[in-house]
Amino acid sequence: MHYSEDELILYHYGEARRRERIDEHLNTCDACAAAYREIAGTLALVADVDVPERDDRYGLEVWQRIRHDLPVQEPPWWMAWYRPTLASGLALFITAAFVAGRYWPDGAPAAPVTQSDTTSPDAGARVLSLAIGDHLDESERVLLDFVNASGDRVDVSGQQAWAADLVDANRLYRDAAERAGDDTIAGVLDELERNLLEIVHGPSTMTPAEFETVRARLDAAALLFKVRVLSGELRERDLAPTEPRKTT
Repeated sequence: MHYSEDELILYHYGEARRRERIDEHLNTCDACAAAYREIAGTLALVADVDVPERDDRYGLEVWQRIRHDLPVQEPPWWMAWYRPTLASGLALFITAAFVAGRYWPDGAPAAPVTQSDTTSPDAGARVLSLAIGDHLDESERVLLDFVNASGDRVDVSGQQAWAADLVDANRLYRDAAERAGDDTIAGVLDELERNLLEIVHGPSTMTPAEFETVRARLDAAALLFKVRVLSGELRERDLAPTEPRKTT
C-alpha cells in the first residue's frame, strides 16, 4: 500500500487523520518517503508567499464566481417558495426538529424556540436553511472520513452506516428544492445523494487498489468543494438580518 499525494500533503500540514500510521509507513517504504520528500520540498518553495486574507464572505464570493455553470435563481428560493401561515410554520418547525433529532442525535441541543419565532414569516425558512446547512456539514464529514480510509484491507462499514443515515434526509431536502424550482441547491443535493448511495451500496471491505478505484469514481474533491461553498452560502443567508415586521 502507498499513500496518495493528497494524503501526504495533508500529512505535511499536520491535518492527516492517521498521522502515526503514516509516520511508521514512511520509515519503511522508500517509495512513499521519496514522494513525501519531493512534496515537502515543493511546498517549502511556496511557504513564504503572502496569502491575502479572506473575510467572512469568501465562500459566498467563490460561489458567485462559479454560478454561471449552474442555473441561476434570482430570488432566494426559501422566500419565494415558503410563505408560512401559523399552522404551516409550526408544522415545518416540528418536521425540521424531527429530522435533526433523527439524523444528528449526538449534536448539541437546539436553543429553545418561542412561539413568536415559529409564527414569523422568516422562521420556517430559517429553520429549514439551518437544517440543510447542518446536513451538508455532516455529509462533508462522512465524505472526508470515507476518502481518508486506509489499511491493508480498507474497512468502510462504519462510513457506510453513517452515509445510509443521511440518504433519507438528503432526499427530503432535494425534493423540497426541486418543488421550489431551486436547481442550484437541488443539483448539489442530487450529486451528494448519488455519492452517498455509491458508498452505501459498495463493498464494506476492499483491497487498497479496489478502494482507489472507488475513490476516483466518486470524484469527492469536486463534490466536497460544492458542499462546503453551499453550506457557507446558507450560513450567510441564515445570519443575514431580517427586516422587522410592519405593524398597523
